[in-house]
Amino acid sequence: MARPARLGVVVLGLALASGCKAGHASVSPGDAGPTDASGDAVAKPASALADATPADDLIPATSSDELTTRGRHLLEAIAADDADLAADIIFPRDAWLELRDVADPAKDWDKRVDRPFRRSLHALSRHADGAQFVSLELGHAVIQEPVRHHGWKKALWSVHGSRLTYLVDGHTHTVTIHEMTAWRGAWYVTRLR
Repeated sequence: MARPARLGVVVLGLALASGCKAGHASVSPGDAGPTDASGDAVAKPASALADATPADDLIPATSSDELTTRGRHLLEAIAADDADLAADIIFPRDAWLELRDVADPAKDWDKRVDRPFRRSLHALSRHADGAQFVSLELGHAVIQEPVRHHGWKKALWSVHGSRLTYLVDGHTHTVTIHEMTAWRGAWYVTRLR
């Protein structure tokens, strides 16, 4: 009995996770990659796998297990008043340095992303003791910011009004996330409140 071609599943997963343009992914059996005589997948060289990194301008999926996990981390960070617990959902500093068209992108990241995120997280923590995650839903109006709009070097996708929903003592609470920005196949918080 032949083993399933696992590489095909990985390729399909990468295509779906990347969100592909306009949210569509098209993967046919021929896209699964090379196979040996028995039909088993043959591993691709590392250089081919490096090409699987999603492009900066792709629209990520609006929901995924990965985004849900990072939403849980955001709630944990709020409840513990510890921004380091949400390091995987805040827009990455290295990406900010690469993508911002300003005189001092490091200072800009501190001023526009890190400090406001920490202040917002601290303010929200007062009402999140014992919080239980329910969901993270992206806002409905995904837009592509024009090149050089708000200091970006290239056009990036953003969404306003995403909602983090959680329970405290059986009562539902919602945090409206002001802005999330897409980069390399994932959504990141650029402005929490």
